[in-house]
Amino acid sequence: MTLTTRTLHAPDGTAIHVRTWAPEGAPRYVVTIVHGNSDHAGRFDELARALVATGALVIGPDLRGQGKSGGPRGHVDGFERYVGDVLWVMRQTASELPPALQPEAAPWFLFGHSMGGLIALLLLVDEPRALPLRGAVVSAPLLGIAVKVPAVKLLLGRVMARVYPRFALPVELPPSDVARDPERVAAYDADPLRSKVVTAGWFAAMNRAIERVTGGLPDVTTPLLLYIGTGDRIVDAHAAQRGFERLRQPAAHDQTLRVFEGYYHELHNEPPERRAGVLELVVGWIRERAG
Repeated sequence: MTLTTRTLHAPDGTAIHVRTWAPEGAPRYVVTIVHGNSDHAGRFDELARALVATGALVIGPDLRGQGKSGGPRGHVDGFERYVGDVLWVMRQTASELPPALQPEAAPWFLFGHSMGGLIALLLLVDEPRALPLRGAVVSAPLLGIAVKVPAVKLLLGRVMARVYPRFALPVELPPSDVARDPERVAAYDADPLRSKVVTAGWFAAMNRAIERVTGGLPDVTTPLLLYIGTGDRIVDAHAAQRGFERLRQPAAHDQTLRVFEGYYHELHNEPPERRAGVLELVVGWIRERAG
């Protein structure tokens, strides 16, 4: 396996840092990983390597304002911008691959966690034909917040979203709420690449994206694996479950919900004996549909 990194420039000039995990031989399918807020694609290395072991080429862009990518920290004017960046990176990658690995010829998949899950769902709602996908995996999607936001902070955020959208607010998230593996929690806490703020504009954009996805889910027909942990202290697992229930005829469209009892937000970073089953589920689901 080889890991390479590079910087691409989005159409508006924003630098997008991209990691690519590739097998030693010719890849059989392609997976794009979309990370969450206060996160970056490098934190999905274990999942990426597990996918590569089955023949995948894995692409992991850092979203704008996050990780090593450019843009104001923790800011976006609309989640449609994230969707556009992800599609643009996928198309840029496709343009460099042989005919046998083009989206029209080979299986392409999308994996999104937390905010990345919301972005993945928004892509399926708004851009279902933008690029052929064999399926999507969504982990703990941001369809609601479990954390109680003080009323004063909510009011400040609404006001600043109108008058100064780039007004930055700290991400008040205890690292211990992310997962229960102490090593992974310590690494998360010390990670210098994490953006530790979100802007008032980002928060308003998040709410608009949740509303758009919630309304559009009944029309999603892409094969889908959505999984949540009932111990999630960051996103609202019940909101994600209600979102899944809005899908029309999920069995007919190969759409599945899996619930992991007691698991925290980053199910792939739970203690080894717990996360092993999560990784097996994700890799197995994708591998089966890759053929």
